[in-house]
Amino acid sequence: MSTGWLWISLIVVLSMPGWGQPQLQDRFALTAGEVARALSESGMQTTEEQVSLLTRVVATESSPALDVLAVEPLVKQPVAEHSRNRSRVRLACHQPGECLPFYAIVSWSEPKAGSAATPSRPSPVPGDMMFTPKSEITMRAGTHAMLVMDDHRSHIQVAVISLENGMAGHRIRVSSPDHRQVYFGEVVTANLLKGSF
Repeated sequence: MSTGWLWISLIVVLSMPGWGQPQLQDRFALTAGEVARALSESGMQTTEEQVSLLTRVVATESSPALDVLAVEPLVKQPVAEHSRNRSRVRLACHQPGECLPFYAIVSWSEPKAGSAATPSRPSPVPGDMMFTPKSEITMRAGTHAMLVMDDHRSHIQVAVISLENGMAGHRIRVSSPDHRQVYFGEVVTANLLKGSF
């Protein structure tokens, strides 16, 4: 067989589907139900309806075991009798490399005075994991934070520095640590923002 035919054969083989292309690893989207199950297993009875994910979270395995890393209340006291308390929960896959650590928001109704605590309310969290806001301002200028951006195809986390004060739900300007890029993000907690691109 001549050298010309070898090159043509090689080009044909490499152009066939699946040859010469890296195989993409399957990704599985984590659900609010899986987060609720992880919280319930760690002693904080939670339902799927009480959990909201800040962004789409994917794992390399279907239904991975999740570890609860931290639980921080977002509000110190309820505003009204029927208001909802919310906590920010940091989770990660038990097996390293299955998923990136991520945050979820858990909300529950405050029980009425004199009634037994509802089973869906998370138990008190240790003092070293507590977040206690000192004023209306959630994020102060100069705070080192994480900006999370997600468009359901890609998930980006960027380390940023807040350029202005902001309350939860407000959009503020933040910059990269070297101050070369400026972004806008919605304040979620004292060191977490969500954005879009």
